[in-house]
Amino acid sequence: MPLHRVSTLFAKKKETYTSHPFLKEEEPSLSIHTKLKDLLQQAIALKASDIHFTRQDDEILVQCRVGTLMIPIDPLSLTTYEKLLAYIKFHASLTLTHPKQPQSGLLMVNDETACYYTRVSILPTPHYQSLVLRLINHQSQKSLDDISHFPHHADVLKDMARMPAGLILISGPTGSGKTTTTYALIDYLKHELGKSIVTIEDPVEYQQPDIVQMQVNESLGMTYDVGIKEILRHDPDVIIIGEIRDAKTARQALRAAFTGHLVISTVHAKNVRGTLHRLIDLGISQQDLEQALVGIANQRLVDQNNHRKAQFELCFGEQLDALFTQLPLAPLPYKPLDEELDLCLPATH
Repeated sequence: MPLHRVSTLFAKKKETYTSHPFLKEEEPSLSIHTKLKDLLQQAIALKASDIHFTRQDDEILVQCRVGTLMIPIDPLSLTTYEKLLAYIKFHASLTLTHPKQPQSGLLMVNDETACYYTRVSILPTPHYQSLVLRLINHQSQKSLDDISHFPHHADVLKDMARMPAGLILISGPTGSGKTTTTYALIDYLKHELGKSIVTIEDPVEYQQPDIVQMQVNESLGMTYDVGIKEILRHDPDVIIIGEIRDAKTARQALRAAFTGHLVISTVHAKNVRGTLHRLIDLGISQQDLEQALVGIANQRLVDQNNHRKAQFELCFGEQLDALFTQLPLAPLPYKPLDEELDLCLPATH
């Protein structure tokens, strides 16, 4: 073969390889990074808590949750969404090879002026993978006094935190501020009471430099109940459990409370009584709850002077003792928080 034909052939092959899309990954990555930042900035401007990505015909509908409203912003093409999803999976350390597997994790997005944190949830459907990003504002970590709508509620929460051992449950629906309250309690326990704290979370939403934080990783066998067993050997004063959502975790939380630790966790329940029934449904006896439970804080978020504050229904001390004596059927001596808000704030529903 003549030399000029060989050189021409190699030139064509070189051109073909350099034009392959995988070798130009850097350029689309930059545009997807910019697009993701733009979506996050739009959501923050709307004061949204979540961004939902839902397929609608041949495009992806993007909606921001603001309270109970879903506000649409610019839709995405299916191609752009697939690139965005792959980018998020990679940077949140999720698997790219199992599209039929539900996944969750923590995503951090940096730019020159800000750092954005989101909790990632991916669910498989027959036709696409649904994505929801929960926005986490690391600048919004507040004290118990800052978050409470009524100042005396902060005092009661501090009294709960000063208990030497037992179980504190923070309950409410999704988006009611349970995680913020948990970290406000951590801040009080750490800086005011000087406690040794170990957490197990899924995922770790707020990085704290001076406490031990463990990440749930079910693929490696690190579940909530396994993590609690290991934490008990680590000599903590306080154990923070991200959420009690199954019977094994509930039993381990009570075990830790019985062994002389203060345990704080969250539960999805609409009021104080529902919180108790949730634990009973998970197989915890009323007698064990009476021995272990220190207090319950059920909460909702309300707007106050353009700021969101937590309205609490607190059950502690004598109120908690009285509640146990009334189980299972007697009515409460007061209206629970969800009923009070239904009466006082009908416009929010």
